[in-house]
Amino acid sequence: MSTDHDGSSLDLERILVRYLAENRLTRRQLLRRISIVGATAAVAPIIAACATGGASAAPSISTPVPAAPSSSDAGAAAETASPTATPEPTPQPTPEGELYVYNWTQYIGDTTVKDFQDKYGIKVTYDFFDTADTQLTKIRSDGKGGGYDVTYPASTDIPGLVRDGVVAALDLSMISNAKNLGTEWANPGYDPNNAHSMPYMWWTTGFVWDPDKIKEDLTDWTALWDERYKGHMSMLDDVREVFAAAAFRLGLSPNTTSDTDLDAMLQLLEQQKPLLRTYTANDIADFTGGQVWLTHAWSGDWGQMLSDKPKTKYVIPESGAVRGSDTMVVLSGAQHPVAANLWIDFNLDAKVSAANTNVTYYMGPNAAALPLIDPTISGDPRINPASATLDKLVELLELGPDLDKYTQRWNALKA
Repeated sequence: MSTDHDGSSLDLERILVRYLAENRLTRRQLLRRISIVGATAAVAPIIAACATGGASAAPSISTPVPAAPSSSDAGAAAETASPTATPEPTPQPTPEGELYVYNWTQYIGDTTVKDFQDKYGIKVTYDFFDTADTQLTKIRSDGKGGGYDVTYPASTDIPGLVRDGVVAALDLSMISNAKNLGTEWANPGYDPNNAHSMPYMWWTTGFVWDPDKIKEDLTDWTALWDERYKGHMSMLDDVREVFAAAAFRLGLSPNTTSDTDLDAMLQLLEQQKPLLRTYTANDIADFTGGQVWLTHAWSGDWGQMLSDKPKTKYVIPESGAVRGSDTMVVLSGAQHPVAANLWIDFNLDAKVSAANTNVTYYMGPNAAALPLIDPTISGDPRINPASATLDKLVELLELGPDLDKYTQRWNALKA
């Protein structure tokens, strides 16, 4: 059976087949590359081949597929075919020359950005946010990342960001260092198979105090309602964390959506508000600067406070506490997606991950990095609690539309 072709279509098909063979690519891999770097960049080499391949006319967009060879032709070809060489790994797409990263302050190693730039020759613009609300408002401002390529949302935000199309699927073929993750982080419930995010750091939430100002050992959330410390206390400027503290005091779930529960939590927080100096977006500076003696804090922030105030104490409250984690994502509007995936892979390198932890005091999910982490960090049960302690902690869940119940009460509290 024969099939008619115009000459240009046949030339294009031959050039495409030759290009794929020479570059050891399948059609599926070519389509994947198009999805990562865009059609123009991915198809440019093929267009160049067309220009030099002697085609007499512009190729048709809808090129017919050549007919399959007959069984006799296939047999003849098999007799003369030479052995197939072992294919080499598919080369990675060429990264773009720039990358725009949006992260928390004081949340990365001292040389991580420079080391990435030196390795890949990619210029990194590195901007900061001070609260999760600021971050989410920015990356949702246009529905696709607000001009950034990479950011670091909490794991609880991932389902909503995926659902709303704010983050892109990762190119896992470019993130080989995902193999370094501990087994418990390889398939998280918030993002099955880490299809849209990679774990970055995790923490507990408790509070710190200055033992030079507060002599007693504090063990539970009631300390943050103690009138003896009026004007010298702060709470994190974080709606879910603040309501969680009230929930634990009341024996409630920090993920409740009951209006009755939320009203009780708000009432308790209203009693606390006159005792506070502030809802802080920088607990480290406020505490080390002496503005407060006692502050709601994440475990890693306590570790960073120690350099200025080495006697500072931290506790995971007895009545309950939050365990949380942050992730790395590529935003759906990323203009530099190859560089973005390389950035995530770079930060999952064991040495880089350990260097990040050794500066920030936040533990990472990177099992391969553990031997490289300063033992004064990895061995401290307040930063890296035993599994028996972790099992008692609560992860904040994505609440969907019910988050508005918290937000409305939070705005009323801060008004």
